[in-house]
Amino acid sequence: MNTDFELLEEQIKDNNISWYPFEENKQYEIIKELTKQNEDELKSVVSRLKEDGKILIFIDNKLAMKNICLYNYKQNFLYNKREIEELLDKYGLKFRKFYYLLPDAKMTNVIFTDKHLPDNETISRNIGFYDDEVFLKNTENYEYKKILSQDRELFKIFANAYLVECSKNEFKDNEIEFVSFSNMRKEEYRIKTIIKGDYVYKDSANKKSEKHIDDIKKNIDILNNVNLKTLDSYNKTSIISKYQKDGKTLDKVLKELILDKQKDEAKQIIEKLINELKEKLIIVDKTEKNVFDLYNIEYNKDEINNLTFIKYGLWDLIFQNIFYIDNQYYFYDQEWMEKNIPIEFIIFRSFIYSQDLAENILLNDVWEYFNITEENIGLFQKLDIELQKKTRDEIAWKLNSDNGVTQRRLIEKIETLEADKQKISQDCRELLIQKDNRIRDLEENLSNTINNLKQKEQELEIMKKSKSWKITEPLRKLRGEKSE
Repeated sequence: MNTDFELLEEQIKDNNISWYPFEENKQYEIIKELTKQNEDELKSVVSRLKEDGKILIFIDNKLAMKNICLYNYKQNFLYNKREIEELLDKYGLKFRKFYYLLPDAKMTNVIFTDKHLPDNETISRNIGFYDDEVFLKNTENYEYKKILSQDRELFKIFANAYLVECSKNEFKDNEIEFVSFSNMRKEEYRIKTIIKGDYVYKDSANKKSEKHIDDIKKNIDILNNVNLKTLDSYNKTSIISKYQKDGKTLDKVLKELILDKQKDEAKQIIEKLINELKEKLIIVDKTEKNVFDLYNIEYNKDEINNLTFIKYGLWDLIFQNIFYIDNQYYFYDQEWMEKNIPIEFIIFRSFIYSQDLAENILLNDVWEYFNITEENIGLFQKLDIELQKKTRDEIAWKLNSDNGVTQRRLIEKIETLEADKQKISQDCRELLIQKDNRIRDLEENLSNTINNLKQKEQELEIMKKSKSWKITEPLRKLRGEKSE
């Protein structure tokens, strides 16, 4: 087992339960891993359960997408969702709520519920971590997207793991719809996000990340102080936002306008946004120490002369983090700030981090429209890498990237080799055909040559029997003696 994997597993092992709102003076029984081999544990727990008590059961799914994409020898000992429901009915646990845990119940990164099932965007929060012994047959999210495109309800059947909250008697729903964790970050930046009722709550995921929550509060204060509308507020421990269940983020609004051939209106919305940010986030002098200096990114002054630097560089003010409501911009989820950053960098990130937009526009046209040069893009790419390196956990990145990206690359390499093999086989078949044709031609030529020789021999024999041959025989002998 990879020691890095064990370290990360230890760091995030409580994600599966740390978010759960336990009530005081209430009986809770927890079964950490229910399989067909330990059904007796469930029977024992039910026997001591009080009337208002609850059982929290963690169960790996027999039909998990992970089992389709990985090799799992334990699969025969697992239950599928229908079997789980039948089992709970058997023990009188008629009242229950299912939580769907991804990538699994041990290293949980995201939790869905029946009220909040994944879509093509949110399924990307399914971030798996794999040790060196794992070989992926396929990528989970790719397969999940295929079933989500058919029917989102199918996700319930193929979720990797379940947490089932169940009881003998009816209980009040805790209103939690969705939970996610930022496991790819360093410990000091990890947070958990909980959608509960009408609000979204962001809390520190560990003791180390409490300071990060305090930094987010400062960013909220900046937005309020410069009169930029924000959905976020905070209390002593949490960042709180009004849940925009039916709202549209700006990237989706812009995509719809572009697909509806209303590009001019889309441009106006973006220009209005940029002008508002320039005005309220305070433009600063280019000669001041800027973000490129801070991260030791080398540049010539000519490469930044066209850029507009702002004092409060909330560099994640991208379209996905803006709701567009009644022609007004409402910002949220602003975790990061660097002073003296180009507003063009924010524009750059807004487009490259919106796949839907990038697929429906020509980025070169965008860069030209906003006067972003190739030199600017080179600097922005370097800066983005530095900002990502600052926040991401290298162990988590390696365990995800090396076994996710590398496995995909390996699959692609296998596919390439297979294609090469097919081409080589085809080439060999063609060479064999050419060889057979050549042999056939040679054999035919040889046969013709032999036939010609035989014909010559026959003609010669006939000639020897002729009178002229006999008459000229003394002359041929005489020529032979002279030649000697």
